[in-house]
Amino acid sequence: MFLCIQNTVYSFPFTIDDKEFPMETRRGSAMSILKNKPDLRAQPMREIIFDRVREAIVSGELATDTCFTDAEIAGEFGVSRTPAREALQKLESGGYIERIPMKGNRVCGLSARELAHCFAIRKAVETLAVQYAATRITTPELDALAKTLDRIEEANATLDGDRLLERLFPLVKQFNEIVFGACGSAKLLEQVWAQREIFDRYRVMRLVLPEHLGRSIMHRKELFEAFKTRDPARARAVWAENLDESFVIWRDKSGFARQLGDFRLF
Repeated sequence: MFLCIQNTVYSFPFTIDDKEFPMETRRGSAMSILKNKPDLRAQPMREIIFDRVREAIVSGELATDTCFTDAEIAGEFGVSRTPAREALQKLESGGYIERIPMKGNRVCGLSARELAHCFAIRKAVETLAVQYAATRITTPELDALAKTLDRIEEANATLDGDRLLERLFPLVKQFNEIVFGACGSAKLLEQVWAQREIFDRYRVMRLVLPEHLGRSIMHRKELFEAFKTRDPARARAVWAENLDESFVIWRDKSGFARQLGDFRLF
């Protein structure tokens, strides 16, 4: 899937016949793969466009302040302007882009204070999720958490530097997916991942985790113990502390300590 903006061609990830094609950016002309793969149109085009452009924004391939028009999107996806406009309206409602009348669309960024408020929203929904998870988690889910924790600790004991981080990122993600999935609420889970997607976009975890590694592992072990004893209050306290510490590291390492000196993370 290709999108050409200001003479740069963005290739979006997609899967054909179980083969995944990664995202890349390159110079030159592009052809629309959709024209030759009609089976991809089983999903509404507005959803295909929304998913591909959102993925590019979250991954950083489309950087903040990148501008493009509805016509560019429609042309590169080989569709009329109607599904392109519907997809872009959905991206606007999600806060990914700003639609500027008579000019086009701009990829939005967040100020330091707005991202700090996202931390607060994330804390609210995630601590609620872990409380429900503590009362609803199943034995198979607890077993999966235990195995994931073992792999995390093994990696921490045997690897270091970049190799350790690259091994830990997917393991931490796996741990989180089990934890939040155990909450038993599709609506709550949707809110959790919506907030986490914002943090993926701004590479917050890659900034925080190297500075918070030991404490992060400790908090996850404590959360696991709270789940085993079905203690929602303890689960909430553990996860709130984890997020409070992550916020301080992000604030200070990003250079926003002075700017956010009066900000309280509730």
